[in-house]
Amino acid sequence: MRISRRALGAASTAWAFGARAAAAAEYPAQDIHFIIPYGAGGGFDLEVRGIAPAMQAALGNRVQIVPDNVPTGGGVLGVSQLYRARPDGYTLGIMNIPGLFVLQRAGGAAFDLARFAYIGSMGRDTYGIGVAAGSPLRNMKDLETLSAQRPIKFTTTGREGTAFSATVIAMHLLNLRSTFITGYKGSNDYVVAAIRGDGDAVVTTLPVLQQMRQGGLLRILATFETKSSIAGAEDATSLAQPELATIVLQRIVAAPPKLPPAIQSTLSMALAKALSSPEAQARAAKTGTILEALSPDETLALVLGQSKFYETWKVLLDAA
Repeated sequence: MRISRRALGAASTAWAFGARAAAAAEYPAQDIHFIIPYGAGGGFDLEVRGIAPAMQAALGNRVQIVPDNVPTGGGVLGVSQLYRARPDGYTLGIMNIPGLFVLQRAGGAAFDLARFAYIGSMGRDTYGIGVAAGSPLRNMKDLETLSAQRPIKFTTTGREGTAFSATVIAMHLLNLRSTFITGYKGSNDYVVAAIRGDGDAVVTTLPVLQQMRQGGLLRILATFETKSSIAGAEDATSLAQPELATIVLQRIVAAPPKLPPAIQSTLSMALAKALSSPEAQARAAKTGTILEALSPDETLALVLGQSKFYETWKVLLDAA
């Protein structure tokens, strides 16, 4: 009996579809590696390690979620590894938005953000402006006065860091002259540098500012929230710059391109369930992180929207 190529092709397609369906039904059957493209002990590392037990529980405790730190290259190596991994649901990664846009602008980023299989968001942080507790700068008016005399010195990471982009855009919106002291490895380093007097001020995420403020080390002059959650601090509304509220740090969870939709849905629901756990809610309340349980489509739309926003600032950021 002769079998046509078309019949063979149809049979092959049906077998492949059946195999994928079976794999999805059995998922997960082995440990899931969660790539963190930064060093141990940082904010992204702590968030992944904090949510992993709740995600495991949401998946039925059938497997372990194993954090995997890949700190080389400012994040690009870990994200590139995620992009090239097998799309079988056993490799996830956390992404720094807008940090990845910065890496793409710098060149050499071997990935296409539009092709990742997005799982959801682990929350977002707004930014703010802080100064050392003993600084003579008491409010935003003082910053304006200093800017009229000389550029304000901000401690920050290099161009690859999200705080650098946030500072450049915010100072442009506020019409404040600025200069940058860079070279610090992480958020704690450059915030501590501002506290000890390396610079005049610092722009970083609100949870970090709140932590230092609660320790009596730092004063918050403004938040980029629409309505400030910090008593006495100005906000995007009082500063007449509503666009400040669009400057946020997003923690996006993604998988390699071509992940089967059934597995993508399973992971997305597990993440959403983990975010609603009492442990995750308590941690978010303590740090000030805003939790958002987004669907895969909502996450993709968020990434593309943020990419468009930062693209409008490309010339300014490249010139900084």
